[in-house]
Amino acid sequence: MDSLRNFLTGPRLLIVVLFCALPFVFLGTSSLGTVFNDSFGKINGENVTEIDIQMASDVTVRKFQSLYGEDFDFDLLDEQIKSEAIKQELIIQKVLLSGAKSLGFINQSTINETKKNIIKSQIFQIDGLFSEDVFEAQVNSNGFTKESYIDVMTNLIASDLYRSSFGAVNFVTDSELFEMASLLEKSTDIDFIKIDFNKMKSEIVNSNDELLNYYKENEILFFSEELKSFKYILLNRSDYEELIQIPESYLENGYQSYLDTFKNSDEIRISHIMIDKNNYSSNESAYDAIKNVQDLIESGEDFIELASAYSEDIVTKDIGGDLEYFDEEIFPLEFKDAIQFLNLDQTTEIIELEDTLHILKITEKNILEPLSEDEIKQELISELKQNESYALLQDDLAEIENMITDNIDLDEIAEVLSKTINKSELYSQSNFDFEIASSEISNYIFSADSEINKLSVLEVDDSVIVFAINDIIEPSLQEFNLIEDTIANMLSESKAFEKISLMSDEIKAITDEEERMKFIKAYDYVEYETYVDVKRYSSLLPREVLNVIFNSSSQSIITQDSLNGDKYIVDIIKFNQPSKTDIDNMLEEYDNFSKQIMDTKMNQIINKDIFDSARVNLNNLIF
Repeated sequence: MDSLRNFLTGPRLLIVVLFCALPFVFLGTSSLGTVFNDSFGKINGENVTEIDIQMASDVTVRKFQSLYGEDFDFDLLDEQIKSEAIKQELIIQKVLLSGAKSLGFINQSTINETKKNIIKSQIFQIDGLFSEDVFEAQVNSNGFTKESYIDVMTNLIASDLYRSSFGAVNFVTDSELFEMASLLEKSTDIDFIKIDFNKMKSEIVNSNDELLNYYKENEILFFSEELKSFKYILLNRSDYEELIQIPESYLENGYQSYLDTFKNSDEIRISHIMIDKNNYSSNESAYDAIKNVQDLIESGEDFIELASAYSEDIVTKDIGGDLEYFDEEIFPLEFKDAIQFLNLDQTTEIIELEDTLHILKITEKNILEPLSEDEIKQELISELKQNESYALLQDDLAEIENMITDNIDLDEIAEVLSKTINKSELYSQSNFDFEIASSEISNYIFSADSEINKLSVLEVDDSVIVFAINDIIEPSLQEFNLIEDTIANMLSESKAFEKISLMSDEIKAITDEEERMKFIKAYDYVEYETYVDVKRYSSLLPREVLNVIFNSSSQSIITQDSLNGDKYIVDIIKFNQPSKTDIDNMLEEYDNFSKQIMDTKMNQIINKDIFDSARVNLNNLIF
């Protein structure tokens, strides 16, 4: 089962979660600027804004990274593939949002959930505490107001709630589960011959004449890569920090603001039991219901059990009424007044709101100590320098873009910015070892759009680079004596592929078992093995070979190449079915696995339905 789990990790299973994570920090994919223009349209009646496209772009990148790893560079994909993936994500988001709105999923509950997520997000915190100033600065830098950011995040939560409601039930019968386990736990007994490609290749000897002939007959394979160098100006955010002046009283006011905020920063976790007045014929009947709960609490009944039995808050009743940590921006003022003097495990009196009645209990209480004045002031200085230096860098970036538009050359730009013009080494695309490790720079330098002396500007992380290609060395045929080892390697590979195919045919043509074994033993790169009880996801054989084996029938002989060039001739002796006892012992594990499969199928069904039903009217989008 462990090998099965390993096999199903990553792109093989292709389980893609629509709502990967609330994108509190946008990824800023460069693809967005190249795929989309400025005017948009509607999907299922929902307006498509620039923010929507940015969100779809970011979530798309996250999906690819969840499949292929965090280092996956989305910008290296073909433009058509990128734009189609973003379009699909955009349609999914807008159709789900339309459905969520129609069912009333955007309400005070989802707004409160959004605010909780924002408060918990580490990027909006200083030393573990939510900072309103940091929150505002972060969202403003991404083009939001605080209110518009909350609206966007609320829409995402509501859309995810709507989507998850489709797959709330995933039911697999016992017979389906048994059949799945039988299929995946089936094993096989095999005899096989393996011809080792690398061992065979290492024994091949090429004469000088053969190498020269191969070189002359395949000259196109031995051209050098195109080389390019460029001149550039580099602006780093850190260079601007020394220009930042600390305003008078800034540190004192900031520290005082921290202290004022800290007074209300003690972590108090609360649970509640709620009665909804709308479920009763009168306010008096609702009050009688909550009073009955209060009497049970005072008599010593367990609060968690009472919440499960009597609370009418369907979201929290099954988790003991837990509301997590109190925050005055989320919870009513009445809650704050009721709990401010309570100790751990104490409960409030009955709290009456417009539509509901509550009893709260303190379940955790953590009294925090403030940081020292020096620590806070140092953080304030660091934050100010980082934000202001970034703003100055952006000002210069805007000025550079204007100068490029006005056809001002690099020398004049350098003079305006008081910067030095640098010159790069000659780079090939496969050996681009520039001081800024960015595929964006390399992709542009070696793109079809690049020209000598054509100015470009790119923002990469905390830097801005202004550059123009100043030298191009076209590909040329490399001299034989300089690449003789490369030629020998390629010729040996070519011979090995041909020889391994001929040897495979020769082995299969030998019908006498004794003669076949004699032939096999004559070569140290040919092996004969017998394996018993090999599982479908075993590591004993290459995956591509096992796939063919388990898709073949018993008593058959297959020939299959592995990805590294080895050739396998496999005699499938028989398949072994697991016993009922074996399967019964692992059904619990397969039950969890089957739910994953069901979720995958449900996602596929939902996605198909979304695309079939979507009304798409997009303007000027290059899809």
